[in-house]
Amino acid sequence: MDAKESQRAATRATKEALITQAELVAMISPAKTAPGEMKALLEQWKLAGRTTKSEDNALWARFNQAQDQLYSRLGLLRDLRQAEAGEAKRAKESLIATAEDLAKRSDIRQATETMASLMASWKEIGQAPGERELWGRFKAAQDTLYARRKEARSQSLDDQRESARAKAGLIDQVKALVGEPDLVLAHQEVRRIQIAFQEAGYAGRDKNGSLAKKLREVTQEFYSWARKEPGRRKESGEQGTYGRRARLSQQITKVKTDLANAEQKLATTDPAGAKKSHGSGVVLTLGAGGAYSSAAAEVMRLKIRLGELETQIHALDSKLGRD
Repeated sequence: MDAKESQRAATRATKEALITQAELVAMISPAKTAPGEMKALLEQWKLAGRTTKSEDNALWARFNQAQDQLYSRLGLLRDLRQAEAGEAKRAKESLIATAEDLAKRSDIRQATETMASLMASWKEIGQAPGERELWGRFKAAQDTLYARRKEARSQSLDDQRESARAKAGLIDQVKALVGEPDLVLAHQEVRRIQIAFQEAGYAGRDKNGSLAKKLREVTQEFYSWARKEPGRRKESGEQGTYGRRARLSQQITKVKTDLANAEQKLATTDPAGAKKSHGSGVVLTLGAGGAYSSAAAEVMRLKIRLGELETQIHALDSKLGRD
């Protein structure tokens, strides 16, 4: 083999090796580095020399085919990335719409839990075209919801403190009923207080349970006293006095009701009496002041009667040692 033939053989071997490397680059090299790798192989191809024209054409066709495979693969990857980017943007647009709706929901607790789920989905989607603008909109919806949650929590704490104060006051009312002369009224008050205690609302995790326990304790103390009290009154000879006091208390309740009605009537009665207007322009006063005077007299009578009854109650309380 002469020197020229040896040179062609060496060139052929070099180009065969470059083709093999180009085919590998076309198939497996990362999209980010593959174009550079292929360009470097092309530069080596240009420096490799020549064989025969027919061989060079055949070898170049194979090398060029590897280049085409690479750029076809890169094109497909680019199209796929674009499609994925478009899908990512649509998915994040959907998450934003859901987040903006959640920010207005009345059930803040449920909305907050759902928002956390949306955040996890957002991270899974990855980057999308216009990511900064998309994130700004999503974050704005989050901030709106969390601001509402903070305000609701603050309001809830105020409500809980008010509930705790109300329940503590109701407990004190039960305590004050021990020693109440009117046992029927005392039992009614306990039932009313128990209902009011439930309606007072939630007093907070730290206090709600302890207040309920305290109410049960003072209520048990009241019922224990109320069971023993009739026997004590009978043994002490005070049963009749308590009976008279209960009757006076009933009378006071009725007089107070009558007095409230009488004062209402007085407030709506014209002091000048009823008036009648004639077409001639003359105004006649019928029974001037009579109705008003009668209403005022009834108010005074009831006030005097109430004072008498309260004096009698006070006297009985002194006798029972309640002063």
